[in-house]
Formats: sequence, C-alpha cells, structure tokens
Amino acid sequence: MLAHMLVYQLTAEDRELLDVAVRRFRRIEVADHRPFLTDPATVVFVALDGNDLVGWAWGLRQRHVAGYSQVQLYELEVVRAARRRGVGRALVTAMLELVVCEGHRKMWLFTDENNAAAKALYESVGGGPSAHDDAAYWWTFDDAERRTGQG
Repeated sequence: MLAHMLVYQLTAEDRELLDVAVRRFRRIEVADHRPFLTDPATVVFVALDGNDLVGWAWGLRQRHVAGYSQVQLYELEVVRAARRRGVGRALVTAMLELVVCEGHRKMWLFTDENNAAAKALYESVGGGPSAHDDAAYWWTFDDAERRTGQG
C-alpha cells in the first residue's frame, strides 16, 4: 500500500481533480465537468499519493427493472507505477462502502475477460463472476454486513 494514499469521493467542487483524472486516464479534454459531477447518478473516487493522482474509479447509480438499486463500476484505472500497491483495492473498497451506505442491493462491472489481474482483484474483494458472462462481476448485499458475489 502507498504510504500516503488518500481515497477521496469527488463532489461538484472538485472539477480540477476530475480534469486531472480525465486527462490522465481517458486522455481527453472536457470543457466543463460540472454536468458530470452534479449528475445524481454519477459517483467518482480518486486515489491520491500526496498531491499525485494515482488512480480513479467512477460508476453510475442505477434502478434495476426488478425494483432494486445498484451501482455499475464503469471504470477503474491506476497509474502503472502504483499498480499492485493497494490502489485498485482501495478504490473498489470505497465504491463498495458507498454501495452499502446508500443501501443499494448490488454492484457490478464488466472487465476484459483476459485481464487476470483485474479478475483476481475483484474476486479478492468479494466479487463473484457472473454465471452468464466471463467478463462480468457482481456483488450482492442482502444486508450491510454480508457480501456475496453472484450474478
């Protein structure tokens, strides 16, 4: 784990931090991050090592047709120099904690089916591979204390 890592959930006031993340991980420029950050469906976490942004995770709150709410972890990225040092785990854990605190029933994501490191990470924090898709992982929360992977 990085010695001075802080995982931080972005708010509407954090446009500059989001801009750093978007430029670093998506390699694009966005004129105005306000619509993204103020959308109630959006959730963004960044990992900082001192003043250096070393990772991010963002996702979307969703209402499932079956009536429950869930969060899709849409993207997780860590700079190469900080990989295998707990950054990805900390970001996924922060997202899972948000899911539990907000009372969502599930969290899910897609990954590259050949990305063994990502799959190992998701399984190590309780994610279960989907029965229907080798690239999907699920977490189901029947109560705030129990995590079981299923899909």
